[in-house]
Amino acid sequence: MKKEEFVKKIYDAAVKIGEIDPIFVTAQAALESGWGAAAIGTYNIFGITKGSWKGECKLVLTTEYFSSPDKRFGDGERVVSVEKVGTKRYRYSVYRWFRVYASYEECLRDHLAILQKPMYADAWEHRKDRHEFLRRIAGRYATAPNYVEIMESMFKSVERRL
Repeated sequence: MKKEEFVKKIYDAAVKIGEIDPIFVTAQAALESGWGAAAIGTYNIFGITKGSWKGECKLVLTTEYFSSPDKRFGDGERVVSVEKVGTKRYRYSVYRWFRVYASYEECLRDHLAILQKPMYADAWEHRKDRHEFLRRIAGRYATAPNYVEIMESMFKSVERRL
């Protein structure tokens, strides 16, 4: 799928749901899935891990960043390597379980449910302001140290394709 097609499909679905700025949702999906090319199980466009999910899952090699060199993961997940990349910053190459969805809509609704959790309560009132919402969730939603800068760039990429 071309980037323009991906943007239209996800943006339109995000507008339909209507809870969070659709450019934010589309940019985050584009970043997390490589514009849909690296979606897990076709429709997991946010890289949502298993957590308490009871549905189908897929084991995938991914990169994560944490402040500890001895992070523990779930059953069946396995660390391939850990590299120190800064003061109290470690890059993990790790096999993790990711949720498998039946449609983009199912994934978008699950993504929305995640962002409505209490850990993001201080961000929720800013969900229509993509820049402020991003700043408030960044340290908790994503582990990449430069997530805010990358997402700001993705906002512009999505806007150019609308």
